[in-house]
Amino acid sequence: MQTESLKEKYQPYFKIGTEVSWRTIDTHADLLKKHFNSITCENEMKYSSLCRKPGEYSFEPADKIASFAKENDIALHGHTFVWHNQTPGFIFENTDEEGLLATLKAHVEKVKEHFGELATFDAVNEAIEDKKDTYLRDTKWKAVLGDDYIPKVFRVIKEVLPNTALYYNDYNDCVPEKREKIMRLLKELLAEGVPISGMGMQFHASIYHPSIDEIKRSIETYASTGLMIRISEMDVSLYKEKEPQFPSLDPELLKKQADYYDQCFKIFREYHKHIDAVTLWGASDEVSWLNNFPVFGRKNWPLLFDDKHEPKEAFYRIMNF
Repeated sequence: MQTESLKEKYQPYFKIGTEVSWRTIDTHADLLKKHFNSITCENEMKYSSLCRKPGEYSFEPADKIASFAKENDIALHGHTFVWHNQTPGFIFENTDEEGLLATLKAHVEKVKEHFGELATFDAVNEAIEDKKDTYLRDTKWKAVLGDDYIPKVFRVIKEVLPNTALYYNDYNDCVPEKREKIMRLLKELLAEGVPISGMGMQFHASIYHPSIDEIKRSIETYASTGLMIRISEMDVSLYKEKEPQFPSLDPELLKKQADYYDQCFKIFREYHKHIDAVTLWGASDEVSWLNNFPVFGRKNWPLLFDDKHEPKEAFYRIMNF
């Protein structure tokens, strides 16, 4: 059955994106071409995916995705430059602030040389600590560059990519205590004239949380900074935290999921002037990272398309307005 395209339906509001890998651009090619006008590499553009040894770069998997995006007129969102994970440990060895910033700059230059200047890129990922009494996550970046490392790396990246909109990206973005710390960071960066353009709300949700009120409150709060918002990694789990695998899928859970997606997208449309893209973290349930996280081997159904790439009830609900 033919269905209307997501990207066409939401063209007046914001881009519709999804996470891809070098495999899914083949296995999900038809779905990607029809419904999405923005894609984000799952891992292929992360530091350690591009550079595993000093001075040795491998671009083949990322090139495959970049070529697919270009051939199909799909925007490619860059993900990510500075993160505590998937960053080669050697860049932190026997170095100081000046040396590490020079290494980062050379890496960004290499990425620019290969891919050109992308329109948007996550400059810093997940730097806020989840623990209530701690502000910044303790990372090697922070250890070498100091507590003010985030402004430093934003400025270095912007030197190389003057035409790219740089984002801060994080999860648990609707949890009040963490939202407060994220807002502290955003306000500090803006007050210091740091070249930040947007806030990435990862939005890994479930049918149980966050509440719709907290979602609306969070978007209003981040929008108050004047920064653009990107819903950057959205999925809606059917489980409660580490709940064990369901013996079978209850259709009622899919109805609750459809309700949740519907209410979220109503809010996204309401605040569309502040949102540049809504990106799902996966094109179909078949390839969701939640099939193995946080419970290994547990099957989840968190996306808009099922294992056979067919639209689910949630898809039709967000299209019916």
